[in-house]
Amino acid sequence: MKSTLLLPTLLLLLTSFATAQEDPEEETFSERCEGLVSTFSAADTDILLASYVTEGTTMDFPHSVGTGCALSSTSLADMCRLRLNVTTSTTSSVIVEVFMPTDWSSKGERFLMTGNGGLGGCIQYPDMTYGTKLGFAVVGHDNGHAGLSGLPFLNRPEVITDYSWRALRVAGQIGKSVVNHFYPSTISKSYYMGCSGGGRSGLKAAQEFPEEYDGIVSAAPAINWHRVMSVAVQIFKATGTPGSPTHLNLAQWNKVHQMVLDQCDGIDGVLDNVVEDAMKCQPRPEALLCGPGQTWATDQCLTAAQVATVRTVYSPVYGNNGRLVSPRLNPLTQEFVGYPFMYGGVPSSITEEWYKYALYSDPNWTIANDFTLDTYDDDFQTNPADVSTSKTDLTDAKNNNTKILMYHGLTDCLISSENSYLYYESVSRDMGLPSSQLDPFFRFFPIAGMDHCYSGQGAWFMGGSVQYGPAGALDVDPSDSVLMTMVKWVEQGIAPETLTGRKLVNGVVTGEKAHCKHPLKTTYKGTGDHNLASSWECRAA
Repeated sequence: MKSTLLLPTLLLLLTSFATAQEDPEEETFSERCEGLVSTFSAADTDILLASYVTEGTTMDFPHSVGTGCALSSTSLADMCRLRLNVTTSTTSSVIVEVFMPTDWSSKGERFLMTGNGGLGGCIQYPDMTYGTKLGFAVVGHDNGHAGLSGLPFLNRPEVITDYSWRALRVAGQIGKSVVNHFYPSTISKSYYMGCSGGGRSGLKAAQEFPEEYDGIVSAAPAINWHRVMSVAVQIFKATGTPGSPTHLNLAQWNKVHQMVLDQCDGIDGVLDNVVEDAMKCQPRPEALLCGPGQTWATDQCLTAAQVATVRTVYSPVYGNNGRLVSPRLNPLTQEFVGYPFMYGGVPSSITEEWYKYALYSDPNWTIANDFTLDTYDDDFQTNPADVSTSKTDLTDAKNNNTKILMYHGLTDCLISSENSYLYYESVSRDMGLPSSQLDPFFRFFPIAGMDHCYSGQGAWFMGGSVQYGPAGALDVDPSDSVLMTMVKWVEQGIAPETLTGRKLVNGVVTGEKAHCKHPLKTTYKGTGDHNLASSWECRAA
């Protein structure tokens, strides 16, 4: 992509300034901040807001009204907030936010780019504000369109290009230009952190422009995009709509969840409502099958059609000619971060809108009426703007000394964790590097008991992307968070062997675990309180 996806000339001019900045010692921080409207300029860039914000201020986002994105967020540091609109083509542009804290120079002069989720038009303000709390200058962007809908993709290939990769690169470059212009000193190290769609974006950077970042944290990445889309289709086709003989309601899925625990929880040697190694769990849903004369109302059992649904949901996706399209979904479903999107009897809006607006450019297309196995083939082959993000040659990242830390929850109900296992192993094979030789720049951590990006019944909280919403999250010591773990790897050469996770329940930490680096397994020692990290160790598979 380096040779073919060259940025427009406008990005080569980002360091062009309208007027020279005054001596920073002669102005207050707030004056310099609000003066950015006249002291900073870049080609094809409009400044929409330059405002000094104090800690505890509620920031409003009127541009988010009607988009499904957050309407406000509370600042966690005294900072300068800059909002920009950057034109990326004659038919597309990207909204960029830059948060610059007052204590940046004393906290390491670090830069942090944040990622988005889903179809990606919502800036992750909680990640941005938390980054400023840690002293980072933080950037977020809208991926080239406002809101959660894929409608902006309709007949607009440049917007799809922004979503796939260009918005990330443009925002990173303009963001760095702003930060280096605003502070007396320049950026020391640059980092990226994102989950889901944001995890995909992080790996896109690792694959195509790793020189932009010293460290990349990618969680539950939606890589091999066609796989992520296909799972949602299979689930909808299997469950049917509410009232269908194949449909399960929420109570029935909770029963399925308990069935999985009954069959798989003990595999790891401790009954803690967490399946430590989801790859070893092969649930048998027939255990819930109703016998003659039994019903759900009287016996809490499932019909043969419903049992077949569960088996299909927990099976791989196959396409034409028996081709494997995607691995199976993780066999645990109680947390239901994605119940309304996956199991509720309606097609996933993300998948349907991707096919409808980006793949086929047909607003009348629906999964219910128009999907065939050929749809999978079309998604594989068309791959708009290389959104698949499936490149496995990370030589450029290795040579640039860019560190990549990928983690994935093993009870993810939206994106199969096996997708990340397969990617890691493909990188190993295609680069001809065993794990010991991948370790210097690429490490993967499976996280038992974590759902999609956050929540779960295990030690899921690790200070990662989109994890700072739940009560108590801001009170956890950030020194061993996944972001600061990456900082130590990059700046001190302390490579992580484990990631510290905490079980956060109603704002209280009730357990802790050191999740092991793949291919080692987090293993119960056989004695001790399973809520204590000291009761677990890393062992070879």
